[in-house]
Amino acid sequence: MTTATPGQARMTVAMTADDYAEFAAYVYKRPELRRRRYRSHLRFAVLMIVALMAYLIWQTWDGKGPDWGRILPVYFQGLAVGLGILALLALAYEFALPPLVRMNTRRMLKRQPDDLFLGQHQLDFGPEGISDTTATASGRMDWSDIRRVEETPQHLYVILGTLQGVIIPKRGQDAATLEAVRAVLRTHVADTQLAPSA
Repeated sequence: MTTATPGQARMTVAMTADDYAEFAAYVYKRPELRRRRYRSHLRFAVLMIVALMAYLIWQTWDGKGPDWGRILPVYFQGLAVGLGILALLALAYEFALPPLVRMNTRRMLKRQPDDLFLGQHQLDFGPEGISDTTATASGRMDWSDIRRVEETPQHLYVILGTLQGVIIPKRGQDAATLEAVRAVLRTHVADTQLAPSA
């Protein structure tokens, strides 16, 4: 439910370990981190290409120069194997790791349940930012600290940094509450990817 005045909204949500697990996997698959991984894979591939060539030249150097007749067949064979392994590892990063990220997040919260993160949160969306209040603590994220807002079928994600964000579960919320929250977010955050207004 929401109690709102114009330009403000309020939600009460129940945070679970699954919410944090889904956010961890979602962040992992965001384009920003994906591009970073691709650049890392590319740097490793270039390093492998150069290192393999340098090693083979060193191994075949006879005082007059490298033996290209011996180098090239071995080089291309080794390159094919190395790049194939790198491609398999890159695919594993993209498709195998997100489930592991979810599992590890759930395991961490199960071993060390934290009332600061789990349980009931009251979120107030006002002129200054988003206030988060629990039974034991409260805090506020200023609008200037928020980089982007993204929406999935189950959540609203307020992105603060590459790996940080505020998780807003949509379950249990009526359409009017969600629309009021979206309206406030659109007002204060320039970069939003939200469901269209009804």
